[in-house]
Amino acid sequence: MKPGEKSGSEPRPKQVRKSQGKRFDAHRSRGGRRSSCFQQGGVTLLTNIVLFALEGKSFDVTTFRGYARLCDLARISQADVYDEASNPGGIQRDLDKGHALKAYHYAASGEGKLGERRLWPEIVLNVRDTSVVAHESVNTADGVSLTKLTFDLSKIDKPSNHVKVSRVDGNHRLHYALGDEKRKLVPVEEITPYSITLGLPVTEEQALFKDVNDNQKGMNTSHLDNIVFRLTPQTKIMENRPQLWIAERLHEDPDSPFLGMVYRGGVRSQGSQRLINLTSLRNGIELMLSYGKTLKTLPGSPQTVVPAQYALIRNYWNAVKKIYSADWNKDSLLLKGVGYRAMSVAGGLIIDRCLALGKTESNAMETFVERTRKTSFDDGRTIDWSKDGPASSYGGMKGVGQLAERIIASITPLDAGTVGSLAEEVGVSEAKN
Repeated sequence: MKPGEKSGSEPRPKQVRKSQGKRFDAHRSRGGRRSSCFQQGGVTLLTNIVLFALEGKSFDVTTFRGYARLCDLARISQADVYDEASNPGGIQRDLDKGHALKAYHYAASGEGKLGERRLWPEIVLNVRDTSVVAHESVNTADGVSLTKLTFDLSKIDKPSNHVKVSRVDGNHRLHYALGDEKRKLVPVEEITPYSITLGLPVTEEQALFKDVNDNQKGMNTSHLDNIVFRLTPQTKIMENRPQLWIAERLHEDPDSPFLGMVYRGGVRSQGSQRLINLTSLRNGIELMLSYGKTLKTLPGSPQTVVPAQYALIRNYWNAVKKIYSADWNKDSLLLKGVGYRAMSVAGGLIIDRCLALGKTESNAMETFVERTRKTSFDDGRTIDWSKDGPASSYGGMKGVGQLAERIIASITPLDAGTVGSLAEEVGVSEAKN
């Protein structure tokens, strides 16, 4: 028994004062946050969260900018999700839980980061109900005020039909930041920047939400793919993203039909001169590796298998370029959307057949590719990669499967049963149509 304990009593919690229910200040934590707590039934309950921020102007709006723990920002705020029936005034899109989980793991453990460091832009909150926060100036210098923001959690938690502190930007980053017992997620105590506005009307908040998201132009995925390729060791790319390694190699190999003709992001004028962008090329290669079952399962380590897969894929596209030389340009549907993907599906199967025959040179593949020129359609026309040709009527991934089925049927003119089995290889059957 420890000194000071009575017989049969439980050890007293370290920070509990004798008068339970009495309020006291806890220590200052990372990010300059100070919390106030009280004891109830032997449990320490948080009553408020204090943040320190710089008060200033961002264009027309007074903002309070600072740094805080993600779990604290999540604790004081709520998402105002738009629902046509129950919440027509909401501003947030429906939550993507998969995206929110990725954000959580990135913040909590660095999972998914490309380099050694992590960084996030500001979380943006708007205090709609200003009664939940007290703010006082602590110090002023050069027109900028250091301000203490004290959020009263009892007021925030009070049942209401209205959001007290709204998440203008950062809902996915905050969704799991408080933790999730069911998913065994602990609160995220990492520090992140924030910007808080006080008392903006909901209509103005909605307008700013639109402006913030409208001005964030989506990043070109080819540009991001190229950054990943440049920053990741080649052995890791081969192991984890072989299709990206193959796509990049197709752009750089002097023996490739795509030499120098793949747009990898950056200066837009380059993209207008290129046949295909890096992401589209990568997606097609992924289809080839998916439908070319033998191609996908070549024996050996990634460092030997991926270059071998590359050589086979390069030979196939060299054959396509030779047979469809007139269509090898950026205006043709051969290298766009459904057309390119359908020919990629067919390419996986053609490579498999060539591997079975033991003839994998480009000229051996030309025999099969030549037969695709006889691909026929219901109106009697044969394959035509122009913008007003029969291939132009196909759209979406369903269209990819249907067009690929017709192309595959032309490769080996066998009986209907064999053609049907070939169609099933690409996941398209008569019943599905």
